[in-house]
Amino acid sequence: MKSDLYLGDHRKGEIEIEKENPVFSNRFMTLYDDFVIFPNGQKGTYIRESWNAPYGVMVVPINEDGKLMLVRNFRHHTRRWGWEIVKGFGVEGLSPIECVNKELEEEIGLIAEDIQIIKEFPDNGLITSLFVAKSLKDGVECREYGEAISDVKSFTKKECLELMSHDDCHDILTLFSLSLFVSGQLD
Repeated sequence: MKSDLYLGDHRKGEIEIEKENPVFSNRFMTLYDDFVIFPNGQKGTYIRESWNAPYGVMVVPINEDGKLMLVRNFRHHTRRWGWEIVKGFGVEGLSPIECVNKELEEEIGLIAEDIQIIKEFPDNGLITSLFVAKSLKDGVECREYGEAISDVKSFTKKECLELMSHDDCHDILTLFSLSLFVSGQLD
């Protein structure tokens, strides 16, 4: 059992993990069907997923023209294409800033000289940080084998506002990032 995992206490109204029960794992995540005690004292099971990475990064790259760059990504779980910010899992041995440049280079072929953290989000036990990346310069585009990216495009604030109302952008973290960009909070 993970030593840093809070098991909860059903007597405090929480769902207490009596025993972790991993049922599937790959390089990205572990799926659990934990044995639990519910707040009313009844025992049962509860599904839980946990990312197998030390952290995650999300990047809002802004080019020299002040436009936000997005990738057109095909997501297996939704079976559809959509415009998204650059995202990726953290890597042991790399700082989040180093990982930002790794993801930028993989997905859009650029690296950033100016990287600022905007916000941190807890996501299924993984802390994912949102960064804005500016002062972009050429890198080497080297996509991972499991990525399906068809295009990289730069958007003005007006175009981002229009994109937010269309079905071509449906990732909630991208929509949140677009709202920060459109409102001027990333200037």
